[in-house]
Amino acid sequence: MGFSIGDIVAVYGRKAHIRYIGQLPPNPFNKKHNASQTGFGVEFSSRKLGENDGSVDGKRYFNCKPGMGLFVKENRAQAYDVKECSATQLQAAWRSYRARQAFQDAAAFNFWNELDAFEEKDALVNNRDVGTPTLNTIKKQIHEQNMVDAFEETGPERVSSSHLAVPGADGSRGFAPPRGRRRSSTRRSVGRNSVDASSISAENIPDDYTGPRVKWPITREFCLDLIDHYRDNPDVPLPRKYALELIMAVADHYRETMKGAVVEVEIPKKSGSRLVLVGDTHGQLNDVLWIFYKFGPPSPTNVYLFNGDIADRGRYAVEIFMMLFAFKLQCPSSVVINRGNHESADMNEVYGFAQEVRQKYGGFMYQKFQEVFHLLPLCVVMEKRVFVVHGGLCRKDNITLHHIDRLHRQRPCPASPHSFEDTLMFDLLWSDPQHESGRGWSTRGADCIAFGPDITDAFLTKNNLEVCIRSHQVPTNLRGFEPVHDGRCVTLFSASNYCGTTGNYGGVIIFEANLSFEIQEYMAPSLAEIQMLHSETCAATQKVFLQTRIKDLEMQAKRQHRRTAAARMNEQILEKICKLICEKKTDLWWCFFNMGAESGRVKPAQWREACSNVLGQNFPWVYLMKRLHVVEEDGYVYYNEFLNRYRVEFRPPKCKHLNWRRECIARVFESIMSADLSLKETLMLFDRNCDGTVSFREFNELITELDVGLSEPQVRILMRLITASPAFNAAAGSIDVAEFLGRFRVVYSHVINDDKRNVPWLQRALHCIGKAILADKAEAANRHYEQQRQDGNLGPETNARRRSSAVRAVALFQKFKDYNEGGDGYLSYADFVTGIKRLTIDEEELGFALTDEHLYKVAEAVDTTGSKRINYLEFLQAFHVVDSNSNNSAAEELWGQICTAIFQHKSSIRRALHQFDPDMTGKVDSEDFRSALVAVNTVLSRTEAPLTEEQIDQLVNTMDLDNDGMVEYEEFLDSFTPVDTFFLQPENEDEPSKANGPQNGKVETREGEDPSQADVDIDSNSQRFTISSDFSSSA
Repeated sequence: MGFSIGDIVAVYGRKAHIRYIGQLPPNPFNKKHNASQTGFGVEFSSRKLGENDGSVDGKRYFNCKPGMGLFVKENRAQAYDVKECSATQLQAAWRSYRARQAFQDAAAFNFWNELDAFEEKDALVNNRDVGTPTLNTIKKQIHEQNMVDAFEETGPERVSSSHLAVPGADGSRGFAPPRGRRRSSTRRSVGRNSVDASSISAENIPDDYTGPRVKWPITREFCLDLIDHYRDNPDVPLPRKYALELIMAVADHYRETMKGAVVEVEIPKKSGSRLVLVGDTHGQLNDVLWIFYKFGPPSPTNVYLFNGDIADRGRYAVEIFMMLFAFKLQCPSSVVINRGNHESADMNEVYGFAQEVRQKYGGFMYQKFQEVFHLLPLCVVMEKRVFVVHGGLCRKDNITLHHIDRLHRQRPCPASPHSFEDTLMFDLLWSDPQHESGRGWSTRGADCIAFGPDITDAFLTKNNLEVCIRSHQVPTNLRGFEPVHDGRCVTLFSASNYCGTTGNYGGVIIFEANLSFEIQEYMAPSLAEIQMLHSETCAATQKVFLQTRIKDLEMQAKRQHRRTAAARMNEQILEKICKLICEKKTDLWWCFFNMGAESGRVKPAQWREACSNVLGQNFPWVYLMKRLHVVEEDGYVYYNEFLNRYRVEFRPPKCKHLNWRRECIARVFESIMSADLSLKETLMLFDRNCDGTVSFREFNELITELDVGLSEPQVRILMRLITASPAFNAAAGSIDVAEFLGRFRVVYSHVINDDKRNVPWLQRALHCIGKAILADKAEAANRHYEQQRQDGNLGPETNARRRSSAVRAVALFQKFKDYNEGGDGYLSYADFVTGIKRLTIDEEELGFALTDEHLYKVAEAVDTTGSKRINYLEFLQAFHVVDSNSNNSAAEELWGQICTAIFQHKSSIRRALHQFDPDMTGKVDSEDFRSALVAVNTVLSRTEAPLTEEQIDQLVNTMDLDNDGMVEYEEFLDSFTPVDTFFLQPENEDEPSKANGPQNGKVETREGEDPSQADVDIDSNSQRFTISSDFSSSA
């Protein structure tokens, strides 16, 4: 052995003394170790690095302090040397650090991937359940409107029955005029059909454009110049005129040459020929340029096959398409493009390609891209042996290539797999492989399937194929490829460091003419580094240097991505979780509340269970519970406070439209207060013991039946807020209605004279007067509109608008106007007193009789100019209802629900608005804007409708800032942002940002606007915020 009892040795780089030599004790965790073995029992000199105190299973071998003893084999003990021990400890520390880092990176990626799949599932579900039905509703409305126009312009005798046929549920419904007011022909034409192919073709090339110019036929020189142009000037797009020529020429080529959905490709037989198969690139231009740089550009002997998902996520998908289209037109056989699930309008609206094209070229060009997408093949068969498809195989058995080839592919991807044909197309674009045999549901959900090895074998055998190559997802091993199903199914992914986050390698497969192949992996450098490399290696004599530089750049890129990708991934994880919780707040609250947690708190295990059930079972909730700081010092999670952290904020540029928020919240509170009397009267039916409380269920039903101007989701928000308020008795499960209603106070928002400001009776009087005004608005509006309806000036469809706070104020203004003899918009004190006395004021609540003397003093108080007259319309609109609760949670939560609803369905709203705005100018007629919102409401039904009709009207009224009847919807829809207020930290508390609105309490006003009526940014938008996102630091 070489050592004796008491010798000093090094064990795992640590100093230890030998205390025992002989047969080692049995190891219950390693049966092989139970065989008779000799070794040492050692005692470490410092720190508890051992496992015992010299005894095992009751048998003592030597004596030492607990945790200081360890049994090791003979070869684990080395002669003690300080330098050797230090080196061993450093190596062990480094290996331990790298292992922890690798584990954290892998765990973070798996979590990020699950969240990404969850988001994609939500996009699919939203498109299936909301987007597509809304589009169908809008298209039907437009069709009906066009029929009305044709009827009016040509007369009934000129309109054929075929023109009047409107497709309905039974396919036979005839003409029916649309509901709602008609738009003028002038407005209808604004922004419509203003851009077409001929107008773009007539555009002049900008004088400052120095890039390649299209000349027909397309030459190889142009294609190579285009690569150089995008490498050196990636942010200078090809002029729109040229881009349209390429797109339309490619579309014509596909129409002429592509008859089926399957393309058969043969690798050129010329010596040195090859085919480079590329997976998802997702707009990452640096990856495509790097591939071309390493393996050469497309040519007759260097064929490229791109397996879909070129669009979305990255910033440069347009540039990638332009390069591929150019090579396709120059040499059609040199480039083959498969269709991916992101070559689809529903995904493009969510993941960025639609915005990219509109920003660079406009809406007409986006439509042209969609036409090309619909023409792309769904799969490729190489040399009759290799099946290349973007997603995977189908849920139907015995599918042949003939079935696939006969699919009707020239259309959008089906929203859901209903018919046989839809199912095949959907699965080819969306399915994933799984390790288990048979078929199951993919983690993407929403009708997406996963197929096992037996399904792969059956399909390949049925069609005399050897292997299936697909893309569609980042390999779980973070490599550029991942073989499954015994190598018969291979996932290929070419976007390295996907989304700048995952740190994965990209990969391509290079096939020779005999189908021998090699897989090349890479980490693409940045565009700037590719530019630099190109300038360094132009000379042909530097080939050796070139290969060395390529390897160096890829290693450098890998190191850089390793440092930055983790931080970006952690930040995106927090953003995705924030978005998820914002959208599911009501479901989470319901789950918490029904766990018997009426007290407003749950145990950590209950919190994890609720989040797992509502948000996702595959998420690491134990870890997230710590990362999100949800457990308080007493060991509980206070779920109302937790949910209140998350909200969708409305951050319009230059603080536009903020008066919509003020109007919405004011109307919600007015609705609650106006229901005060009805509530008290109705509660008598439920309050049998006359203690002023009712059960939670009864109150919920009562609020719903009274129709207080809230949508069903907003009623659920109100119920959640009640449980978090003192009005809710958790033990009894009952609500003190008086206390809840007492939170809401009417305040007079305008200035009153200083000498009257702190007079108690005056404050109470203004409160009661305001309450009476708000209550009387509805009654006055009813009379006002009823008279107009009888006069034939108003249709019955406008009844829903009567609740608009501004409209009701104008209606009540008519009541005061009777007492304005001068008719100049002002009231004398006497007329003011007469008008107030006609209101029904609750003097019992006021506490004293309101005499003429009191009312004259009120008039003096609000007449701050001393002019002895009052602007009565301004006075009527100066009363607002507020939540006296200090944190104003009701206002924030109800407003947050409205913002969340629009944010959650903004993709469907945007696609609906594009039907009215085919050029995608970002503007539509205000009535079209309203029609899109109403269509979404209708599709979601009454129980899930995000907005009430009144709230839609309020939004439409406030969106038309220029009073030209047009609404800038793109700017509006992009103004909603999910935030977690727990992580909001001002970058510089002493220096607010100037980019987000008025500073230092100043109010921005538009020209000709009264400063007292200007929109004040009452949010926390005046400062920039950053999210603390060191996700791995707390692990």
